[in-house]
Amino acid sequence: MTRCFPPGAKNNRVRNLTPEDARTNDVVHADLSSAVENANKAVSKPESIRKFSVLAGDFTQDNGYLTPSLKVKRAMVMRDFAPDIEALYAGPGQ
Repeated sequence: MTRCFPPGAKNNRVRNLTPEDARTNDVVHADLSSAVENANKAVSKPESIRKFSVLAGDFTQDNGYLTPSLKVKRAMVMRDFAPDIEALYAGPGQ
């Protein structure tokens, strides 16, 4: 992929990041953390986002992660990204 990731990256002078590069980019993580903080202001603590991860790639119809009506195929995502998901739910020291 040659597109900029994420859409707001231009504002932070981060250009032409692939999704794989974005996974470890400090600017991307800072932008996402800020967005999560803002989103969490609108919900209760049990509903809040506490951890997040940038996945390597997009969910598209072509790669099979989205239906034609753009719904996420959760079973495929859970299967293919199981290590990432497990890491989000792992407690401290695990």
